[in-house]
Amino acid sequence: MLVGMGLPEGLAAAIAGWDVGASKDALFDDGKQLSTLIGRATTPLSVSVAEAIKG
Repeated sequence: MLVGMGLPEGLAAAIAGWDVGASKDALFDDGKQLSTLIGRATTPLSVSVAEAIKG
């Protein structure tokens, strides 16, 4: 599908691999690295979505 949309084959394969990895919790990190990097606690996606819906 990605190649059909004009992406180079190598990039399409990489994106597909990232998606598979993300679906298997490859992005999960219990080490608080993002919080350390941004200097504050992270906000759960559910909270961000709820705030966006409220307007």
